Amino acid sequence: SLNLCKFGIDLISCPTCGRCEINLIKLVEEVEDGLKTIKAPLKVAVMGCVVNGPGEAREADIGIAGGKGVGILFKKGKVIKKIKEGQLAKVLIEEVKKEIM
Repeated sequence: SLNLCKFGIDLISCPTCGRCEINLIKLVEEVEDGLKTIKAPLKVAVMGCVVNGPGEAREADIGIAGGKGVGILFKKGKVIKKIKEGQLAKVLIEEVKKEIM
């Protein structure tokens, strides 16, 4: 893609592997559902491990890198906070909505 026409969320997720320590598939589904009406051009990363996750999450406008039952929220390349796994989707969706306000 040439990114000539940007609108809507560009959701990036890892394909999962043995290093994934959160329920990534469920998390991605919840995030997709929560962001489906957003038309603002934002890059959102939902990554499942601490190996590749932080790099991808840092490169996105907003992203999460999962760890053992937790995730780290990144915004514009900076670590914002550590979040329990059960709250990851909710917090990520809230942060995206704050970003576009």
